[in-house]
Amino acid sequence: MRSFRFAAIFFLVAAAPIAVKAQILVDLKLDRGVYIAHEPIGAKLTIVNRAGRDLIFGDTNGRSWLDFSVTDSRGNLISPIQAARGARPVVIASGQTHQMRVVVNDVYPMGQIGSYRVRASVSFPQINRVFQSKSLTVQVAEGKPFWNQIVGVPPGYPGAGTYRVYELLTYFHGSRQKALYFRLKNNTTGRVLRTFSLGDYLSVRPPTHGIDSSNQLHVIHMTAPQQYYYTVVDLDGEVITREKYYEKKGSRPTLVTLSSGDIELRGGITEEEAKTPYERREFRRLSERPPGIPRI
Repeated sequence: MRSFRFAAIFFLVAAAPIAVKAQILVDLKLDRGVYIAHEPIGAKLTIVNRAGRDLIFGDTNGRSWLDFSVTDSRGNLISPIQAARGARPVVIASGQTHQMRVVVNDVYPMGQIGSYRVRASVSFPQINRVFQSKSLTVQVAEGKPFWNQIVGVPPGYPGAGTYRVYELLTYFHGSRQKALYFRLKNNTTGRVLRTFSLGDYLSVRPPTHGIDSSNQLHVIHMTAPQQYYYTVVDLDGEVITREKYYEKKGSRPTLVTLSSGDIELRGGITEEEAKTPYERREFRRLSERPPGIPRI
């Protein structure tokens, strides 16, 4: 009888982790199946808690509770970046679903051209278990160079005295959709600092660009018929201006370099102006009439 009770208790203890494992679901969905090299590979991670109790996910002994398994086209494991920070702790109540945005290549270098297999791993130290998502395939390609320019970092900025490279690239997503990309590199080491899309791109009108007196890059490009994006990027690759413009009666938005070295955008109308009714744009109220003009 005693041996029977011991066997029953052992079965329940051994089965408990299996039951919990079966009731914690991990799902990973990539934003796209194809990225250009060094572009952030974004995804949505979903964790469903069906364990019947609240769960706490946090680092253990300096190891992050969230990790990824990344392999290249030959099946070789990609090593993580040593300085990468772990994910913040998460508490998921019983029966709840937790979703979060993740960038896979923030932790794993995936800059080489080719295909990769990616799988999310969630550690649950309370029962010494790891839960994994399904393995997904992502393709990393390279854009077509369109333009590049070396610029110096002026005094007063981090990295003053060094040089960086601005690049514009184009890439086809599918058979028809084309996008314009920005890339920032260290000119000395060739290290890519930032890569991201500036939006869809219609090649009917090539993008125009200019560098202002602070060595910031200004770009305007056509995204749809009579529609444009105006983007300003600083020396750290941060977007400081991003606005949508439209043509107006044949007037297209154009970059103009002033004698001071600053750059202005002239022509066209902003998105806010385009949404303003025609009467409000073209006609002023009587109360706005300049002084001295006689009434009719």
